[in-house]
Amino acid sequence: MEFDLKQRAVELLYDRIRAKIEHEDNLVNQRIMWMITLQGLLFIAYVFSLSAEATSLSVSNSDFISTLITIRQAMIAVGVGSSFTTLLGVIAALRAIHHDERTLHRGLDNYKSYLKTFPSPIGQRVTNIIGMICSLAYPFLGVVVWMWIGKLLPDPLIVVIAFVLIFVMGIVLWPFSDHLT
Repeated sequence: MEFDLKQRAVELLYDRIRAKIEHEDNLVNQRIMWMITLQGLLFIAYVFSLSAEATSLSVSNSDFISTLITIRQAMIAVGVGSSFTTLLGVIAALRAIHHDERTLHRGLDNYKSYLKTFPSPIGQRVTNIIGMICSLAYPFLGVVVWMWIGKLLPDPLIVVIAFVLIFVMGIVLWPFSDHLT
């Protein structure tokens, strides 16, 4: 009887944590999909503004051209801002997933024999890390591309290399960040 109660408690905790992890994973997906949609619209609008400027050169209407430049600057700001906020949202969701996984393992410290019957709530560690890299890389790439289009980067290659190194260091140090929360 006691075995059944402990097994049921472990199952309930596992199911609750797994549902929270699925929720956070869905949030990552939704944030990235909204960003992809917005970025696509912004890129199309940006290209149309370049086309409008090229056709207006024969008219030489300086007010029209300055308006186009202002609109382009706004598109760049929205592109950088949406990419950056998506990046922050993805980081928050991944941290929550990491926290939930640790909560599950801490909550089941006394029930390790029961936990062995369940798969990891996040899948294999390698697969999870690859997924994290992909979900973090796309918003980061959006920030870099919009900053490059807006000529806000000194040399995009140097900046990309620096951020990639920072990113890789962050992934490597991730398992040691337990003391931060």
